[in-house]
Amino acid sequence: MRTAPTAVGCAMLALAAALSPAAFAGGVGVFTTGGFHQENIYVYDSYDVENPDTVQTIVYQQRPNYGFGIQGLLGDRDDRVLGLMKFYYMSDSPPIDSGVIDKAQAKGAEPGEDGLLYALPRTEARPMGLALAGVQWGILPDPGALQLNAVTSLGAGVLTNDNTEFILAEVGAGAHYGLTEQIQINAELAYNLRIRKNFYHGVNANLGVRFMFD
Repeated sequence: MRTAPTAVGCAMLALAAALSPAAFAGGVGVFTTGGFHQENIYVYDSYDVENPDTVQTIVYQQRPNYGFGIQGLLGDRDDRVLGLMKFYYMSDSPPIDSGVIDKAQAKGAEPGEDGLLYALPRTEARPMGLALAGVQWGILPDPGALQLNAVTSLGAGVLTNDNTEFILAEVGAGAHYGLTEQIQINAELAYNLRIRKNFYHGVNANLGVRFMFD
């Protein structure tokens, strides 16, 4: 009987297919990121924020954030469309107190019975872990050398120290340049939208290096 040799042959073919260059199409890399995000500062007309009669006013600030992480791509480096995944650490800078009360009053906030307004901003940086999956759309000219891209991603802030997880969507433009056949540098500039009970707007720039398997 040739059952055993056939099984071994099939296993060898499967192993060869799994180890073929096509199976390793794509790449991995590292990147740094920085930008700005929207912070909400809540201003109250009473220090007793749990009182249902306390009036709340929201003041918005754009504050810096920074981080670093790893990226993965799925597809041949010459393809116009590649799958994209990012896993990274980010730190959100806290709001600043300067001008908060004045901005709240400009929005109509009025002091309470004690003649004061109370701002309760976050005072420490917020560290978090994020995960994104999306698509890199090649535009022009040459995928193997310099190429301009459009990038769309959807994910979440999945690890936070204050239970403020959120949905994250990004839309942006970028470019990558092949230093060698397998090493690329890439840059992106993207608008991002955080969703957690409300919409929070921001922008991030990424700069990274990729190693392409194929």
